[in-house]
Amino acid sequence: MSSPSISQENTQIKAGKISEEVKKIYRLRKIEIKGLKYVSPQLIYPLIPLGKGAIVTRDNIVNILRDLYKLGYFRDIETYTRYTENGIDLVFVFKELPVVQKIEFEGNEEISDEDLFQVLGIQTKERLESGGALPFSTIGPELAEKMASIKKGLGRVFSLDEINKMVKAIKDKYEKEGFYNVKVSYYFKGNTLVFKINEGQRAYVKEIRIVGNKQIDEDEIEDVMETKERSIWKLRFHPRLKKDVLFEDIERIRDLYIKKGFFEVQIDKPEIELKDGEEYYITIKIKEGPRYKLSGVDFKNNKYYTEDELLKRFKDDLKIGEYYNGEIVERVKKETLDKYTELGFIFAMVYVDKILDKQNKTVKVVYDIQPGEIFYVDKIDISGNYESRDYVIRRELRFAPGDLFKRQDLFRSQSRLYALGFYDMIGFDPHVKEEGKIDVDVKVQERFTGQISIGAGYSQLTGLSFFLSLRKGNFLGTGDTAGISFTVGSSYRNNEISYLHRWAFYKPVNLGFSLYDRYVDYTTFVSEKQGFSPTLSWELSEYWRVGTGFTIEKGKYKDITEDAPQRIKDQAGSYSLISTFLNFTRSDIDNPILPTRGSNFSITFKVGYGTRGFYKTSFSYSKFIPDKLFYTDWVLSFKGRYGIVEKMTDKIPLDEYFFVGGDFSIRGFDYGMAGPYDTNKDPIGSKQQIVFNFQASHPIAERFLWGYIFTDMGKGYNSGNPFKDMYYSAGIGLKIVTPMAPIDIYYGKVLNPPEGVSGSRIGFVLGTFF
Repeated sequence: MSSPSISQENTQIKAGKISEEVKKIYRLRKIEIKGLKYVSPQLIYPLIPLGKGAIVTRDNIVNILRDLYKLGYFRDIETYTRYTENGIDLVFVFKELPVVQKIEFEGNEEISDEDLFQVLGIQTKERLESGGALPFSTIGPELAEKMASIKKGLGRVFSLDEINKMVKAIKDKYEKEGFYNVKVSYYFKGNTLVFKINEGQRAYVKEIRIVGNKQIDEDEIEDVMETKERSIWKLRFHPRLKKDVLFEDIERIRDLYIKKGFFEVQIDKPEIELKDGEEYYITIKIKEGPRYKLSGVDFKNNKYYTEDELLKRFKDDLKIGEYYNGEIVERVKKETLDKYTELGFIFAMVYVDKILDKQNKTVKVVYDIQPGEIFYVDKIDISGNYESRDYVIRRELRFAPGDLFKRQDLFRSQSRLYALGFYDMIGFDPHVKEEGKIDVDVKVQERFTGQISIGAGYSQLTGLSFFLSLRKGNFLGTGDTAGISFTVGSSYRNNEISYLHRWAFYKPVNLGFSLYDRYVDYTTFVSEKQGFSPTLSWELSEYWRVGTGFTIEKGKYKDITEDAPQRIKDQAGSYSLISTFLNFTRSDIDNPILPTRGSNFSITFKVGYGTRGFYKTSFSYSKFIPDKLFYTDWVLSFKGRYGIVEKMTDKIPLDEYFFVGGDFSIRGFDYGMAGPYDTNKDPIGSKQQIVFNFQASHPIAERFLWGYIFTDMGKGYNSGNPFKDMYYSAGIGLKIVTPMAPIDIYYGKVLNPPEGVSGSRIGFVLGTFF
C-alpha cells in the first residue's frame, strides 16, 4: 500500500488504502532505504526517529519526510508501507539531485566566468567527496559533526539551499557592478549545473537628493555617504549603486545627526528612481527633529582622577548649555580610557550613557568607568629575530618581568626598537596568564641591514682602480655596526674601517671609531685625507643622550686647475687638524623611518685646532604632529636649523662650511645654491645657515607609500639679518619604504630664485629628510 509522500516541487500527501486502516494501530517492524547513490544512509537514519516496535502514524511519516527534505539533496521522496503479520515495514525511496561535476554560466557577457566562480567560492579544479547539508533543528550533535566535516567542492550533490545561495551571490555581484534588474535561474544538463543569467541593464547614480535637512548642510551629509553621485570634476563618471551600501549610508547619516544632538531624527527608506534606463535618482527624506543641548557631564566609578583632570583638554569644547557634540563626547571617552590604561588598567572599559530629557530637550552624558584589573609582567617571549640576539631586543624594552604592565611602556619600547633601524615591523601580543599576571610576546620582522658597493674608476691621473665598500648594521646580531672599504689597483684610495659598539660595559653607552685614508681625483682638483676619529655617547635619561669625540686629520688639496671652483682654490695646500665635539640630543619620535609623532632636538658644539682652527655651533629641532583637530591620517612635520662657524686661525675647513640648498635643506635648489656662490655659479659655502621646513604627509599604502606636500625657507649667509632676503620653495613628493632604505622622490619649485640659478628640481633621496 502507498502511504504519505512529499514531492520537492509540490509538497502534498498521497494516501492509498491506508485510509482503511486508519483506526488500527501498527507497530514498526523494519525500515528500508532505497534509491541512494551519492548520499550516505548515515545522514538519513537519524532523521527517522522510529525504532522497532514504535507506533507508526500518518503524522510521524509527514514530519519525517519534511525533515528529510531539509537536507536539500533530493528531487523527490516517496514512502511505502508494507503490512505483515509481525507489524509494518516502511520503505523510503529517494530520487537524488545529480552529482555536480561541472558548473557553467549562460548569458554573462559583462562579467567573466572567473569572476563568477570567485564569488561562488567553489573549488573547480579538484573533485571532492559528497557535500554538506545545512544545519537543521531535528538532527543531533553527532550528525551535525559529521555534516560539518564533509568536504566542499565539485564531484558531489549540491543542496537546494547551496544553489539558492549561489544564485544570490551572482545577483549580488551584478548589483555591485551596477546592474539593477539581473535575473538568475538554473537547470541541470546531465552532471553540469548551469546558471542562466539575464544581465539586464547597467545604471549609475546621477543625482542624490537630500530633502528636509535644515540644520546640516547637504555636502556634509553626502561626505559621510559611500554612495556618490556623478561628478565630472571629481572624476566620478559612472558611480555604481549598491543597495546594501545605500542602506548603510542611511545609518551613517543617522549617526551624523545624533552626533550633533538630533536624537529624534527620522530618516525614511531611500527612494530609488531609474530614468532613461541608466540613471538613478536617489531621494533621502529627513525629519531632523529638535536639537538637544548638553545639561551635564558625570563620571561613575572614577576613583583615580578628578573630573577636571579628565576634562582639562575639552573645557573650550564641552560646555553646559551648548548643543551636544558627539565627537567631543567620544574624545573625552578616549582620553579617559587612555588615562586609565596609563595606570596599568589595560583592559579598562568606558561606557557612555546619554540620559535624555525630552521635555526640555537636553541630554546628560554619564561616563561609566570599569577599570578592571592591573597586571604585572610575568614572561617575555621574543620571536622573528632570526639575526638579532635576544638581548639586543630585551635591553631596549621599557618593561621587564615583575613590572607593572602599562601601555605607554609598550609604545616607548616600540619607538626604541624602531630607532635601531633593524626592524620593519614590531608588535606586542599580551595575553593573560593568570590572575594579576600577563605574558608578553614580542614579535619583530627584521629588515636588510647590509650595504655593499662595488665599482671601478679610471683617470689619467689615478689610472684604473677597483673599490669595494661593505657596511653591516646589527653586525653578527649584536646590534653593533661595522664598515670597511678598500681600493685595489692604483694611487686612488678610499680605505676606511669603522665600528660602533652599542651598550658597552652592559650600560647604555656607545663606543665607536673611524680610521680612514682617502685620495680622490675630482677632475679639477685632488683631495687627500688621513684621519682617526673615536666617539663616545651615553644615555643620560630615557630621552636624553650626550656624545663626544675627537678627530685627528691631515689633508691636502692639490693639482688644482684654473677652472676649479673658487672655494677649492681658497683651500689649496696642506693642513693639519684636531677637532673635538660635544652634542646633546633628545628624541621621543615613534619611528625614525616613518615618524608620526614626537620630537627630535640636537645641539652640537665643535672646536678645531691646528692650521685651520675653527669653532662651530649647530642647532636642530624637529616636531611631528598627528592631526588631532579633524582626526585624519595626516601628519604635520616641522624642522628648524641654525648654525654658525668662525675661523680661529687661517682658514675654515671646507667640510665645515654650510651649503644650503638641495635635497636636505631647501628643496628645489641645486646643492649649495641657496647661499653664496662664485661667478661660475659654483657654491662656496657660508658661515651661517637658517632653514625651516614644513611638510604635511598622508599614507597612500600604510607602511609602504606616503605622499606629501612641503614648503621650505631659509638661506646660507655670512652676516646680517637671518630673516631678511630668505628663499622660499614649495613642492610635492612621495616616500617609498623599501627593505633597503626609504626613498624620497619629489619635485620642488623655488618661488624666488636668484637670477641665473635654476628655480626647480626633481630630487631623489636615499634616506630620510626629517
